[in-house]
Amino acid sequence: MTSKKLDDKIKLTARTVNVQIGQEVKVILKLYDENKKILKQKEYKEKVQENTNVEKRFTILSLSNESNIDSSKVKYVSGWIDADDDGEITREYEKEVWIEVIEGEEKITIIVELPHSKETGWGAKGLAGHTAMAIGNRFFDYGPDYSNNKIFNEEIYQADLNQDGDMEDNVKIDDIPNAGFYFAPGRPWWAEMISKEPKNVTLSQVLSFISSNWRNNNVYGTVYKIEFYIKKSQSNKILEWWKDRYKHLKIYSIKPWTGEQCTTTVKKALAYGGINNIDWDTLTPDGILEDLQTEIKSTSFQHKNEKAIITLIKKEAEDWNP
Repeated sequence: MTSKKLDDKIKLTARTVNVQIGQEVKVILKLYDENKKILKQKEYKEKVQENTNVEKRFTILSLSNESNIDSSKVKYVSGWIDADDDGEITREYEKEVWIEVIEGEEKITIIVELPHSKETGWGAKGLAGHTAMAIGNRFFDYGPDYSNNKIFNEEIYQADLNQDGDMEDNVKIDDIPNAGFYFAPGRPWWAEMISKEPKNVTLSQVLSFISSNWRNNNVYGTVYKIEFYIKKSQSNKILEWWKDRYKHLKIYSIKPWTGEQCTTTVKKALAYGGINNIDWDTLTPDGILEDLQTEIKSTSFQHKNEKAIITLIKKEAEDWNP
């Protein structure tokens, strides 16, 4: 059985028998679910060419769209050309061709900055450092926002920031009681440092940002890049999660029962896409790095069960002191 991705170009062809050049013959394409139950059947008329061949060109995705079928449900496709125009499959020179649908893949990149070895107190316990991720080349991350001159719309954060009993106000950081690591408006972290349009920041931009001297970006811990591949349907779910998070920034907190922080957002985004291998109580950059090293494997057809690739991309700064 031939295997194809949804957007691969497919050419179904057959040499006709006792049919005139220019005459039309029937082509039948069928879409099936995972149990090989027919979802849709489409019939076409194609002309016999000068070489007496008949061709039907298509992609499974275009066929699914044309048939108003959710492409994620299509697992098999079959095609048949009535080469002698008799309305039946003649086994001697016609056959029904079967195609297995291979789901596309997307590379996931997790960036982990570990706390510096000189860190003390909360920093040494995991508050320092950072965890971020990219879906393909689209980058996402999360951190606290303490901007003095910024107006925070409570609706965006889905929280009663000034704790007055509603979520309808526009407030400043000074209006938020005890704003700090336990309760603060969330924001894209490195992404906002790189661009005024954080939702458009790319992985390439972030890698360039990280590579600078720590005095320019405050990235002074050891940084690792972790790469693995997942199914496109999974990456679409993760992208959906991050789009919603950037639309509703919510609350940053190092207490997971109060809000989210950099590591838990990455963990939750992965889990939303079906990547549930990271321990539920993993809360720190070094913790998620350990889980990524030992638990994560690629889920895509092309890289099935391959371990994540771990790359050291920056050593901790020798001239940094707490």
